[in-house]
Amino acid sequence: MKWKKLFQNKTLQAGQSMCRDGGVALISVDHRIYTANVTGPDGNIHTVQVQDFGDSMPPSLYCNCAFAEEGIRCAHMAALLYWMEEEREGGKKEQELILSSDAFPATSQKENIEGLPLYRQTYHYFSIATATENYILTKEDVEKAKEMIASKEVLLRSCTTDYTRNHFRYFQPDDETGGLVLTVEGVYKGGNSHVRNAQGGRLLKIALDRKNILSMYCSVMDCPSYDPYSGSWYYRTDTNRPLCSHIIALLMLADAYVAEHPELGDATDMLGESLLQAFSDGETSISRHSLKPVVRLVPRLRLTTRLSESDQEYTNRRFHVKAEPELAVEFKVGTDKLYIVKNLKELHQAVTHRLFLGLGKKNGIQFATETFTEKSQALYDFLDRALREEFFRKDLNDGVSEISVTKELILYGQRLDEFFSIVEGDELELVDKTEIPNGKRNVVAKDRELTLSLRAFPHKDKNGKFDGVTLDGTLPQFIQGSEDSYYLSRGFFYRIPKDNAKALAPFIAASDEGMIQILIGRQRLSDFYYHVLPKVSRYVDLSEAQKGVIEQYLPPEASFYFYLDAVEEDVTCAVMAEYDGEKYYLGNQEELLNRENFFRDLNLENRIIATVCSFFPDYDDRKKEFYTGKNEEVIYRILTEGVAQLMELGEVSTTRAFENLSVRTGWNLSVGVSVNANLLQLSVLSQDIPQEELIELLDSYKRKRTFHRLRNGEFLSLTEGDSVAVLEQMMEDLHLSVKEFTKGKMEIPSYRALYLNKMLEEHDEIATDRDRAFKTLVKSFKTLRDADYDVPPSLKPVLRNYQKQGFRWILTLAGYGFHGILADEMGLGKTLEMIAALVYEKQQGNLQRSLVVCPASLVYNWMVELAHFAPELKAEAVDGSKENRRKILAKNDQDILVTSYDLLRRDIAEYEDYQFTYQILDEAQYIKNPKSGMSKAVKIIKSTHRFALSGTPIENRLSELWSIFDYLMPGFLYDYETFREDYETPIVAEKDEWVSKRLSAMTSPFILRRKKESVLKDLPEKLEEIRYTNFSSAQRKIYDSQLLRMKKTIEATSGEDFKKNKMKILADITRLRQICCDPTLLFEDYKGESSKKEMLLELIRDAMEDGHKMLVFSQFTSMLEKIGDALHEQGIPFYTITGETKKEKRLSLVNAFNTDEVPVFLISLKAGGTGLNLTGADMVIHYDPWWNVAAENQATDRAHRIGQKKKVSVYKLIAKGTIEERILVMQQEKQDLADEILSGEGKSLSSMTKEELLEILG
Repeated sequence: MKWKKLFQNKTLQAGQSMCRDGGVALISVDHRIYTANVTGPDGNIHTVQVQDFGDSMPPSLYCNCAFAEEGIRCAHMAALLYWMEEEREGGKKEQELILSSDAFPATSQKENIEGLPLYRQTYHYFSIATATENYILTKEDVEKAKEMIASKEVLLRSCTTDYTRNHFRYFQPDDETGGLVLTVEGVYKGGNSHVRNAQGGRLLKIALDRKNILSMYCSVMDCPSYDPYSGSWYYRTDTNRPLCSHIIALLMLADAYVAEHPELGDATDMLGESLLQAFSDGETSISRHSLKPVVRLVPRLRLTTRLSESDQEYTNRRFHVKAEPELAVEFKVGTDKLYIVKNLKELHQAVTHRLFLGLGKKNGIQFATETFTEKSQALYDFLDRALREEFFRKDLNDGVSEISVTKELILYGQRLDEFFSIVEGDELELVDKTEIPNGKRNVVAKDRELTLSLRAFPHKDKNGKFDGVTLDGTLPQFIQGSEDSYYLSRGFFYRIPKDNAKALAPFIAASDEGMIQILIGRQRLSDFYYHVLPKVSRYVDLSEAQKGVIEQYLPPEASFYFYLDAVEEDVTCAVMAEYDGEKYYLGNQEELLNRENFFRDLNLENRIIATVCSFFPDYDDRKKEFYTGKNEEVIYRILTEGVAQLMELGEVSTTRAFENLSVRTGWNLSVGVSVNANLLQLSVLSQDIPQEELIELLDSYKRKRTFHRLRNGEFLSLTEGDSVAVLEQMMEDLHLSVKEFTKGKMEIPSYRALYLNKMLEEHDEIATDRDRAFKTLVKSFKTLRDADYDVPPSLKPVLRNYQKQGFRWILTLAGYGFHGILADEMGLGKTLEMIAALVYEKQQGNLQRSLVVCPASLVYNWMVELAHFAPELKAEAVDGSKENRRKILAKNDQDILVTSYDLLRRDIAEYEDYQFTYQILDEAQYIKNPKSGMSKAVKIIKSTHRFALSGTPIENRLSELWSIFDYLMPGFLYDYETFREDYETPIVAEKDEWVSKRLSAMTSPFILRRKKESVLKDLPEKLEEIRYTNFSSAQRKIYDSQLLRMKKTIEATSGEDFKKNKMKILADITRLRQICCDPTLLFEDYKGESSKKEMLLELIRDAMEDGHKMLVFSQFTSMLEKIGDALHEQGIPFYTITGETKKEKRLSLVNAFNTDEVPVFLISLKAGGTGLNLTGADMVIHYDPWWNVAAENQATDRAHRIGQKKKVSVYKLIAKGTIEERILVMQQEKQDLADEILSGEGKSLSSMTKEELLEILG
């Protein structure tokens, strides 16, 4: 390589001299690219790089000096080129190399000691020797490193671990190492090192894992490894390069440290550590009681100053740079003797991981057995939060920022506020580095109110004339928290109150390192004396030199007068300012100051006018008056707010006309309630408001006005008129029209009585006058237990207490001509309660023929129950041929007729001529669709009393509840459109809790709902469990294929097409559910296994071994057939009920199962979910989930009901990762709604949007 001709001779000579004097320090050689630091004769170090292309072309040269930046080939480049020549000529001796295992023996792999248990064998996760085996270690550098350690030129500062992903984001964690990194920090204190980072030496830093050095940094300027342009954070290092003596020394210290701390590092990866921590957190709070609270953590404060530029960079005196106080805290720790904590991160790691923390040469704390005292724990919790905040900030910066916490913690903002709250009242040690020499003293942390002493002196201009006042004073230097301000003074660490700090804030801002010197000019004296001083007088003590002189130049203080009048429905205000007996009208302020009135305080006058204009927006320049423009809103504000505000500003005078304007508060309304001919009569009265003006009052309220003005001009405040809100709500809920209201008396159905009474009781701000009949009606429902209805003697031993209460509830409702829903949970005996009421009515002579309508499957159940519990009632089932049914109806000698919904719909014309005493709907959810033939049929029947029996009056939609009430009491929940707008939409779509509570309050008197756990204390426990199964690969493939096809179809469907094809989409969802059950339901040639069926058969076999009998429910009768085939193959006897099973056979199968040893009963959910008593089973299995949890609960209640003696176990079998899991979520949503209204609205599948269906599919 010929290169010398590229340089001038003078440059070559200078470069050769630098090389000869040892100024070249090689950094690296990579593919003939040489990088070095070159020290010039001036001591400055420059980085040089040369790329050697051989003899083919001149070398590529780079240097960061000023000459090179201008394009000049510099002497630094020549120096490196001379060094390269000498290297090629063998000018440097071959250096002796050292093995890493010899340089770092402490953590080298040791042989296991024979006979020692494996858990006691030497184990070091990190090995310094292993991590450095690919680096060059010269004997000369190793010896230098040993010398620096011996002379304490290199010191170890910290040795900590963390995961790569947390703080070393540029490095990918090694699968074999788990991503754990050892970070070693130290300082070099040799030579003439300039102090770096306030640590008393040059920073050394290394990061390594089990295999390699990930990064290293040496900031010693004359070291070959030093790079002045790299930050003190991590950068990738290359192997096969020499390690400098400083880094080797730090690694030796780390080698010894790691050997003494075998707990440092483990193969647990980041996920494993998170898992263990999650479980250890719960144990920590328990095991902490067993730790000895002997460790003390004692804070020590350090006060220094830092320079900061003021917000105002330049004053009239000098460029402004402030020396502001900075407060930090360090800690001492120990049990008996206390030691300074040299590295807070090490303390944090020891406490977090329950490690040993060395203190001094011999002592330490074992955090596995010892913990902090109560006060010290509070201090450590504070330290823990601060360190985590630092870690989080570092993490946000992608791990490229230094953690500012080492030995001490800077106190500022929220951190300072929190620290003071912990140490308040304590005596603390303070090291004051603002004093020379540094001072040490103790301070007590306490609250104190601060008073500023100011002295005022006359200020004169250069001619000796009075020009204003100078204010002098001193303040302590404050340390600012987030909420509070603090200062140190005479043995105390003070916190001053918030209002104290706020009042003094302008003075603090004007101070210069605690000194206050402020000049107030002659024309601003009134601002200071009249406006500033009164506001801060509590915290500022002002003394005046030559007070008499100052007072002569202080203008008189202004006084203000306001004259209020009412003229022709308007209100006016004239304003005057008085200065030392002279008065001036305030108006548009266009009049300029003149020589006679220049002393007027125009700033204050303008503020007064601004206040007046906020109430009187217009001004009459001729009359010099402000006025409202006859605006009632403004006049009302003047009366309620304006007068009081003006009185705070000056003297207010009013005319008699103005005084006649008034705002009345404390007025009220009263409601009178009486009962007349099954109607409630309401009247609204007020002593304060004429009857004819009540509707106008309500109109003002609806328009959300804060007042109402009566025709006589008087104002009524509506902000305190809660009775108006109650009255308006009452009109809305009872659907009373304005026309009815203006009549004075309103009539509403008597079934509104209980809701009306509840509303009046909740709002005692509205007076009420209830007549005796109304009070009696309400009392009857509040005292059902004492109702005068005796249980028939034949049923007294049979009925439980809660059933007797249900019996009285039925008769109380009937007695007042009301109707209701008996909504007790399945299995509580609703049928028996109803039969008891019918028997009572028979005995009282009140029972004519009555009609029971129920599902076809329950007709014979009712006949059996009536025969068993009420043989005195003549009951007959309306069944058989149409002619036979007609004959049964025509006989008219029965007490009770029992028919099915379907037959009633077909025979409705035959019923039109008959009147019934009671009409009872069992399983009333059958009329949930108001447009169905069944719903229309039951509403045509003429009957005196109507009752609905249903454990699930709300299955899918809130409209189902409306449909049942439309049968019971037409109009009670208004027409459906009104109900949907006022209740259904707000509750379902808007989740309006208040509307939900209103609906519940309105319907609750007519719904009796009890749950088993509240009334059947002796009913055995019901245990519910969800069992999941995973598909086989063949079943998963079929399911995923069907799912993907469905999703693509739905996504590609437009809004209109989606509505048209919804039935097809719903059919496809059913196909998905069938695949979950058993793919052979769809694909006869499927040869794989059905995971769920196998789980079911295993569950059945296990249950049989333990002597259980079980019910198995499914939506799909075809699935029940396949289960039956499998049971038959395994020799397991079973019964089956589906929709095809005859009614008579159903009863015989039920009786047989309850008495024999057959272990399994297969039942279709629709056919056998109601009306069956199967207490012989103590296990219920739901093979496939249905959208409506109420249907499943009904099925479960076939076994978990009165008569059950054993604990009932309920299993739901779910295919993992399928639509069945989404069905469980929908079930819960529907259950929550029903519980809310009955004690709700879930979505039905057919009402779902395209987006909701896609979400369900997952």
